[in-house]
Amino acid sequence: MNYNIKKIKPYELELLVILDKADLDNYISEAQKHLANDLKIKGFRPGKSRLCRGSSMAPPSGVPPELAKDKLDKKEVLETAFDFAFKQSFSDVLIKEKFDLINAGKFEIKENSAQKLCYAVLLTVFPEFKVGNYKNIKVSKKITLVSPEEIDKTIEFIRTSKKVNGALPELNDDFAKSLGRFENLGQLRESIGNGLREEKEIKENQRVQSSILDKIAGSTKIEIPPILIDRQLDQMMLDLDADLHREGLELGLFLAKIKKTSDELRNEWRPKAENLVKKALILKEIAKKEDIKVEAGEIKEKISQFVQNFGTTEEAEKSIDLPKLSDQIQQILLNQKVLAFLEREARD
Repeated sequence: MNYNIKKIKPYELELLVILDKADLDNYISEAQKHLANDLKIKGFRPGKSRLCRGSSMAPPSGVPPELAKDKLDKKEVLETAFDFAFKQSFSDVLIKEKFDLINAGKFEIKENSAQKLCYAVLLTVFPEFKVGNYKNIKVSKKITLVSPEEIDKTIEFIRTSKKVNGALPELNDDFAKSLGRFENLGQLRESIGNGLREEKEIKENQRVQSSILDKIAGSTKIEIPPILIDRQLDQMMLDLDADLHREGLELGLFLAKIKKTSDELRNEWRPKAENLVKKALILKEIAKKEDIKVEAGEIKEKISQFVQNFGTTEEAEKSIDLPKLSDQIQQILLNQKVLAFLEREARD
């Protein structure tokens, strides 16, 4: 087997594979063996060959190749051999070249004869690019404070939710105890304060990480494969549809209300989708450069937590695609690790 790779774009390659007669003869032989396993000849019982009678050896399965060769449908042999040839040769190239493949399309047969099989495939791969500076980025982190007024507002919200017959419960130690794990009002206020502070710190960390990523994206040039942008737009539409369903609304009615088609909405969202994909590619590249990885145990732990909502793994499999969920969790955890790394590397 020989092959050539022609780079068309940073993310697009044309792969040309050439198989000679020796290659094709091997695949034809493999196809004959494969088809012979299921072949049944009148008067011959698969697995009970007369050649094996009286022998302690296990009888062969299927029809011996010497008997099957002339009984096989030649067209089926050639079709099976072609299928083997394409799949195996294509797989061999991908493994050898270690392509970071996104998609394979535009399959074209250049020559298909007894002497040669030549085919071309257009490959879409993750683009190579130089990520902008991502260390020692100057960023200001705000101090998170919680005011007494914010705590009062939260307590009032809780009191309102506990209203009985239009009457608010009295704000005292008994009220705090009624919420379960507090001995007095002071403990309640302290707990609410800590919760609000933690929430603010999470939001501030997210803001800082987003700011860092924005700066890196601003100094990074990437020619993004259109297919990745389209996939991001697909996901954004699915997310919108899910959000609308939670509100008891339909996507079609929503589009009619805003007087837009789905294509028009996608076009509006395209710049945002492109920006999201660009940042995802940057995170992926930094993870590769810094050897940041997610361990299998981390993914398993998250899936176990998720599955608990369904009771058992069997019940969960009825409602969700666990392999797909595993991939999603792996990507989320990896992004979180890279963002945390970027935040540690940032400097005020």
